[in-house]
This record gives sequence, C-alpha cells and structure tokens, in this order.
Amino acid sequence: MPDNNYIKKQAAKMQSATHPRIKEDAGWRILSNSDEPGLSDDGTLTPEQMQKAQAIASEALKQ
Repeated sequence: MPDNNYIKKQAAKMQSATHPRIKEDAGWRILSNSDEPGLSDDGTLTPEQMQKAQAIASEALKQ
C-alpha cells in the first residue's frame, strides 16, 4: 500500500528541485512507492514513467 505522506514529500521535492537528476530520483521514488512495474535498478526513468510520476505528484499535492 502506498505511503501517501512519503509520496507528498517526494512530490514536493520533485517540484522544488532545480537539477534534473534530483527530479528524476524523486519521481523514481514515487513510482517505486506506488508499486510501478518495470522500474530500473539504477533510478532512471523513461519519459513515460517521468510523466506518470509527475501526474502522481500533482495529484498528491492537491490532497
């Protein structure tokens, strides 16, 4: 079960980060916490996964 507080924390980090790698790391953590299948072991995301992470982050920050 996803930890909503953790997702909100990572969502805030993702939005405030200025370095692309920090944004990607936060996105990877959001998807990992959401049990997203097919995540890489090295913390990188495909463009599609990044979009999904951003959508989850936006939704988490609205709550």
